[in-house]
Amino acid sequence: MSSIADRHSDDRLLEKMLAPPPLEQARRSLEFWSQRRSGLPFYRLTDRREADEMIRRWRMRLAAAERAHFGTGLFGLVRRLLAREQRSWAVWQEPTLALLVWRLVPRQVALIAIAALAVVLVSLAAIGLGVIALVLQAA
Repeated sequence: MSSIADRHSDDRLLEKMLAPPPLEQARRSLEFWSQRRSGLPFYRLTDRREADEMIRRWRMRLAAAERAHFGTGLFGLVRRLLAREQRSWAVWQEPTLALLVWRLVPRQVALIAIAALAVVLVSLAAIGLGVIALVLQAA
């Protein structure tokens, strides 16, 4: 019986250790490392690399803390907007393949692609409204 209780206490300890930090602590830590990085001279490469790594880690921890505090998805976004909080975990924050493609594609091609997507979305909305009208008319 003792080993089961030990396993449960170990599981609780692991959950506590792996849980995201409190939101304010994560913000303060990210701010600390950002200020430390900006205050380091260019020739202190090792310290700057350490600060860069810690900034990256604390951004991830801050994003996890925000998700834990506000929630995820549309509901979390609405709660964040109501609290007038900025998103630190934006999709475009880190360079992604989509951002790289967007930067490489000529503007005219991008505008044509956006226009085509808009036409498809409007067409789908019109089809959906047509189906709803048919169903309501048949009923």
